[in-house]
Amino acid sequence: MTDVAGFVLRVVDSPELVAIARTLMTEYAALPHTRGRWTTSAADIALLPAPYTPPSGVCLVAMLTDPPMSNDEAALGCGALIALGTPDDAEIKRVYVRPSARGEGVGESITRELMRYAELFGFARVRLDTAPELRTAIRLYERLGFRHIAPYKAGLLPDAVCMGSPVPLSVGPPIAARSAHRLP
Repeated sequence: MTDVAGFVLRVVDSPELVAIARTLMTEYAALPHTRGRWTTSAADIALLPAPYTPPSGVCLVAMLTDPPMSNDEAALGCGALIALGTPDDAEIKRVYVRPSARGEGVGESITRELMRYAELFGFARVRLDTAPELRTAIRLYERLGFRHIAPYKAGLLPDAVCMGSPVPLSVGPPIAARSAHRLP
């Protein structure tokens, strides 16, 4: 297992980080649970970092703090936030953690940071959908205070697990207690 005792979350805002985000999202798109759920993956990945750009969104990558390898190998995971078509609502998308880094808090850190950005951008609520077989992710979202909700947009598969949370998160340390991109 990769030692993820120290990692940082970085906003995808350079060609190098765009390339890393594309690699991670390509891995994510190849997972069995995305079949039928993300039918435009190739086109969406080619457009990165759009549409996940401020002030209506953000794309993050988690990277080892002191990688002894290439940046691509140091990449641990990614996630994105985008405005929904409804007032005050944003959506968390594409949260993915490489298998070697799972269970180490990377997914939770990505989700918390995306929620922090939702607050900074002025959103009141965040929605997400996930596949029912991703039970670990569902438990994480529940632990963070997300609640199960009715489908919130057209085009979701009938078995989509939809969840939502007010902004800011109702559990965990307040934003002031965390440093902006430096994670434990």
